[in-house]
Amino acid sequence: MSKMVKVFILLANICLPVFSIVLAIKYSATPYRWLYSILIAIHVAARMWETFFTSKERDPRKFEGDWTLAVGTFAYIALCFAITSEFFLIPRERCLGGFIVGSLLYLFAARLRWWGQVTLGKQWAIHVVGDQKTKKKRLLQIGPYEFIRHPIYTGILIEELALPLMASAYYAFFLVFLVNIPLLLIRLREEENRSLLNFREDYARYAKKTGRFFPPMRRYFQFLKKVIFDVSR
Repeated sequence: MSKMVKVFILLANICLPVFSIVLAIKYSATPYRWLYSILIAIHVAARMWETFFTSKERDPRKFEGDWTLAVGTFAYIALCFAITSEFFLIPRERCLGGFIVGSLLYLFAARLRWWGQVTLGKQWAIHVVGDQKTKKKRLLQIGPYEFIRHPIYTGILIEELALPLMASAYYAFFLVFLVNIPLLLIRLREEENRSLLNFREDYARYAKKTGRFFPPMRRYFQFLKKVIFDVSR
């Protein structure tokens, strides 16, 4: 396993939960402190597993020049630390409405990412570049890819907005918009350039009839219906 991946897993699966528990003990007046600590531990463990252990690449835990994955992962973990710090260190009344909306967005994002990964099948890969990429290359236009070109990135974007909302960590939104989303856009650009190189005119035509993150307006309701009720391949 790559040393960098070990650092990611250490930070997310050990340091972040321990950090949350220490703050929960110190700030005993914080409402829902133990519930938050449990949820954030489950969340980061699931996301680290999804990122580094479900890819169909030969060795997804080996970095070979894909700096966007490394920087983006660090930024994501930093966001989780920022949300945790704000949750405990800045006293405020928890917004039930925000938690409900954030939870619905979180579930929607998870389902969309899962649908995208299932549709990709053996093409599901976490790296944009590198020799470890899957050799199978087919321009998919089924499932969520019928509507948008990057459903997994869309899921990540929605999740990064949902997490601060669930925790009433409103200052963390600055980090999302200033760091996480710009990095996601850079990564998306790298992947689109790679797709244009691989599929050329076919990808250009495909791009004209689909959206990057969100579907064309005329297909919004059809897209939402399929994400919520029908995620068959």
